[in-house]
Amino acid sequence: MKPLKHQEKFQKDYTGKRILVHEGGTGKTICACLWLKDGRDDDALVVCPKRVVKKWLEALRLWGTKATVLSKEEFKKHPLKRWSAVVIDEADEFASPLFTKARSQLSEKMYNLIRTYNPITLLLTATPIRSTPWNLHTILALSGKYIDWKKWRAHFFELKKERYMPRPAWLPKRNWRKMIKPVLEKYCDIVLLKDCVGEVPPITEEKILVPSEPFDATEWEGSKAFFEEHRHEQLNKPKEILAIGKEYRKVLVVAYYREQIDQLQKELSKDRETFAIYGGVKDQENIIKQAQESDECYFIVQASLGAGFDGDQFSAVAFASMSYSVRDFVQMKFRVRRIHNLHPVKFYYLMGGRCDKAVLRNIQLGKDFVPSEWKPNETSST
Repeated sequence: MKPLKHQEKFQKDYTGKRILVHEGGTGKTICACLWLKDGRDDDALVVCPKRVVKKWLEALRLWGTKATVLSKEEFKKHPLKRWSAVVIDEADEFASPLFTKARSQLSEKMYNLIRTYNPITLLLTATPIRSTPWNLHTILALSGKYIDWKKWRAHFFELKKERYMPRPAWLPKRNWRKMIKPVLEKYCDIVLLKDCVGEVPPITEEKILVPSEPFDATEWEGSKAFFEEHRHEQLNKPKEILAIGKEYRKVLVVAYYREQIDQLQKELSKDRETFAIYGGVKDQENIIKQAQESDECYFIVQASLGAGFDGDQFSAVAFASMSYSVRDFVQMKFRVRRIHNLHPVKFYYLMGGRCDKAVLRNIQLGKDFVPSEWKPNETSST
């Protein structure tokens, strides 16, 4: 295989610590393999999501390089040691706020490795900012670019008290996403799909209203009321997906709730071969491979599992219920847009009621949905 133009620079003299913010489907794994092959693979480490460990091992073999590949879970248990180079795949999963109480064991472990041994490091992510300016601050720290956390907080946050909070807290400023863009551009290697291929085939979107029975939420309060009503909105979704299946031989179906995945799998499998992956499923890579190679199928994916797999054999994506995370939504859309197999794609959003509409409205505004902040009487034009 011959590297594409945006990948060629990794074949030589791409030194130091780097952050690759390359859009999903552009081939970040190949960039990393070429980077390791350029004299960095004596005793290198790749840390990645568990479901893509085999994919990484195969890519390293194809590009004639080597590394120890650990899942995130394995990395947390692995003793700290010196590596010739470190590749962090899906680096945003290591991007919890390092210098606050919200930091995760995973991000702290990686920060300790880099601070102790200072290895040359390549961070790969299509979504460097998941939900807060702290995400980029952590990624920068992992890349060796530490910015005083108090100055960062003062720039991107303000001390506020919202109605759902017992006391004031530091919350992101309203325009923080616009403010953070120059920082992203300054420190990151950014590549978009259109930069690689020129004209990109179109994406079309359609909202489908799915009637649901009346629901009495007076039995619950707060977040519980939202979850119960949102679950209720999902009951009539299978027949709408079956209708989409009449137009497309292969449909990727996204569902948030675990019990909904079971319902969809039961109903859709009556029509054609149906595959499903969710948090508790083993050997997800094999299931993904079967779904990709199938001539006609439904492939149900839990909404939080949008990163790290290829779904480019699908031209239709039905969002039965969505993740509350912007990052999960963006990553899921990338699955069907891969640089070596680009084609028109259609996204369907199944709207069963005001909860579905509230989640989609937030996500389309670039904001994570927080059930405790939900205003049930707020009208929606979505």
